[in-house]
Amino acid sequence: MARRGGFRPQAPKKVTLIIAVILWLIGTLAGLGVLHLPSGTGNLGFWSLVAAGLLLILGSLLDGI
Repeated sequence: MARRGGFRPQAPKKVTLIIAVILWLIGTLAGLGVLHLPSGTGNLGFWSLVAAGLLLILGSLLDGI
């Protein structure tokens, strides 16, 4: 019997999910003004949200992340 090939997404690992949640919290709190980051960091809140999203996408697409 032939095996079905193709694209098979998976759930991200627990460590990936924890790191993404931490980055999401930093981004959200910085965006709402609750967390005050040093002025030299630029737009760290936005980029931590972007990194959290990319980490979750990569974690569901690549095996072992």
